[in-house]
Amino acid sequence: MKNKQCPETEEITRRLDAILNILLESVERDTNKLSMAKRVEILHTAGLRPSQIARILGKTSTYVNVELTRIKGRLRARPRK
Repeated sequence: MKNKQCPETEEITRRLDAILNILLESVERDTNKLSMAKRVEILHTAGLRPSQIARILGKTSTYVNVELTRIKGRLRARPRK
């Protein structure tokens, strides 16, 4: 069941999602744009849920969940110091 929001709240949410997406696309790391996986990781670390990340990036929740699983797998595979 989808949350019912007033039209003003929906418009604000759409605009903020667009701003976040633009910021993520404009960030460069070592002269390369951030990968989609890194964008997912940043938004997840910021506390957003997969459905919110998917909406911001224009991807499906399934795509985001797969990326999060891969990210978590890579983190587990790193040797501990």
